[in-house]
Amino acid sequence: MLLVDDSVKVRQTLSGLLSSLPQFEVIGEAHDGLEAVDAIGKLNPDLVILDLRMPKLNGFEVLTSINEERRKCMVIVFSAMADDVCRQKCLQLGAKHFFDKITQFDDFLPAVMALAPK
Repeated sequence: MLLVDDSVKVRQTLSGLLSSLPQFEVIGEAHDGLEAVDAIGKLNPDLVILDLRMPKLNGFEVLTSINEERRKCMVIVFSAMADDVCRQKCLQLGAKHFFDKITQFDDFLPAVMALAPK
């Protein structure tokens, strides 16, 4: 999976948490949208954990790029921009799930684990 968030602390926390699970491998990280698009093209991850508010390209633009390039990766949006408009737009752009970093952290991990290969 690829972790995309402009916060080093969030990326470190997610990487530590998800890397401890044997069914997952964090293959890369990106701190802004341009870096994310580049990493998705180079690494071809199965899963992208994506923030919305980032420099250079925001998460909506990254989702649009994934669609335009017909990438097969699943995307879980994990963002503090969690109003209904943002949530609906992300789902319309192809995100598999959308979680609020502040209030839905406990729901996030089970959703990620449900996507693990059986």
